[in-house]
Amino acid sequence: MKRVAENQLTEQERTEETSQEWLKNAKFREVLGADSSHKSLFLLLSQPDGSQGILLANKSPFSEDKTDIEKLLETAKLHEISRNDIFGSYNIEVDGQLNLLKSQLIYPVNERLIAKYRQEEKFVIRETPELYETVTKPYIEKFQLNLNWVYNCLEKRSEADKIVFEDPDKNNGFLLMQDIKWDGKTIENLYVLAIIHRHGLKSVRDLTGDDLPMLHNIRDKSLYAIDEKYGLKNDQVKCYFHYQPSFYHLHVHFINLKYDAPASTTMSAILLDDVINNLELNSNHYKQSTLTFTRKNGDKLMEMFREAKRN
Repeated sequence: MKRVAENQLTEQERTEETSQEWLKNAKFREVLGADSSHKSLFLLLSQPDGSQGILLANKSPFSEDKTDIEKLLETAKLHEISRNDIFGSYNIEVDGQLNLLKSQLIYPVNERLIAKYRQEEKFVIRETPELYETVTKPYIEKFQLNLNWVYNCLEKRSEADKIVFEDPDKNNGFLLMQDIKWDGKTIENLYVLAIIHRHGLKSVRDLTGDDLPMLHNIRDKSLYAIDEKYGLKNDQVKCYFHYQPSFYHLHVHFINLKYDAPASTTMSAILLDDVINNLELNSNHYKQSTLTFTRKNGDKLMEMFREAKRN
């Protein structure tokens, strides 16, 4: 067992060294986007050979752990900006470990991935069932992003250390794992994904009343696992689907209710409880309903909807 662990650690170190080397040789090309409310920056980078990558940098939230707070106070260096009576404004330097950037490095990337992270003006799309069949479905079949990373997770070829819980049932089971955007430690921005084992369900559009046992199973067992492992109760966790999702293999997002996660609000998210309720009232709700979402101006799906409107 010890030898296996050492081999795994060596593999992790090798991966880190490769990524560090890639970043060291990279050149800045473009700011794809920034989000001041979430303290995020998306950068396009390139290598001397012309290959490209994306660095997603996010400032980590403050820890509420007593030890971390005491360390913050002990190491804080204040630089006064202004003062008026009892009110002072300062820039504060703190220990580097308390001010880390939670980042993702994606490489190599193609133009579709670059477009995904490039910030552009957004527009509302109202997708009828007919438009889903004639526009969105062909888009998914032709342009969806590669799902190899999803299957690697489900088959435990990658990121097995991020698994929180698994129900191995092939029909109603799922894998609950830490999202790549979460450090796995800071409970204030807890973010885990439930990815179903069953293939063929792409999004809420494919769900019917027959899938209610699976949805109940995902909700109940995920919330129980989150409570057991992280101490967050059912009413402290937000559970939702994205529509449109970023990848077309059915999955559910679970976040700390305190955390204002990107794309977790109206126009992007549909609550899991609402999906269950709608399907209990009407087994074909999501096959018969008009669903509303937003897309960026240069997005391929946006272009296809505009083309359909012209015709």
